[in-house]
Amino acid sequence: MWNYKKISDGLNKNGYFVIKNYLSSKDLNIIKKSLIDSLNYIQPSKEKNLQKKYYEIKKFNKKLKGNWYDISKYNIDLLKTLHKNEMIEFVKKYFDSKVVYSGRPAIHVHDKTNDRNLLPHQETNQFAAYTLGLWIPIFDTNEKTGGLTVYEKSHAEGFFKHSLTPPPSFKKKKLWTNKFTNIDEKIYKKYRKRNLSIKKGDGVIFISSLIHSSFKNTDKKSVRIVITERFNPLKKLPYLQNVKAPMKIPYVGVDLNKIRD
Repeated sequence: MWNYKKISDGLNKNGYFVIKNYLSSKDLNIIKKSLIDSLNYIQPSKEKNLQKKYYEIKKFNKKLKGNWYDISKYNIDLLKTLHKNEMIEFVKKYFDSKVVYSGRPAIHVHDKTNDRNLLPHQETNQFAAYTLGLWIPIFDTNEKTGGLTVYEKSHAEGFFKHSLTPPPSFKKKKLWTNKFTNIDEKIYKKYRKRNLSIKKGDGVIFISSLIHSSFKNTDKKSVRIVITERFNPLKKLPYLQNVKAPMKIPYVGVDLNKIRD
């Protein structure tokens, strides 16, 4: 049974809270098997280790590996584990909202190249301004494998200005997305930075205004696989209040603080 008050207090104080055993061992095994079966559909083999199978497919065909990544977020086994009743009820209570929308279920895969790591940012481009994010690794994350970095208490000041222009240190690099949102370094350096070590199956719940980023995987044999979701409350959802509003609030050009209840 979840202690809703304890979770709410943690979110309000630090901007995030860790739920132990969000996924059971059975849940994790179902997800891993489903992902391996999907990779075996690309190229069958006897490999049963998901991390080794990932590198096997990457070596075989990078494009098909990418297609596996893109379609995995629609995997029903993955979705049914994300949308637990306890989480949905908590979001409703936290925002005092009778309706909650799924914002963007996703799978994140970070291998030894670290080419998909994210700079410090807040969760934007959602249906609602203030949402709750959920971050669940299916393998342990630590200083070697890399993982989630949070900037404690950075949620309290609301949303900061975001840029789609990479910082100077990234301008010579080929980026994997043209929506590389980031916040000025002067802003997030004011807050305590924590690289979280999260056990497999544990879930990090965080408020959308919390500044967060990725930290590097230095274990060349591992791949960090994380499933995520963004829970959007009905309250203050512009798309259902303004005929000119886009379905998702834009990354830039909108003052998200004015949309808050």
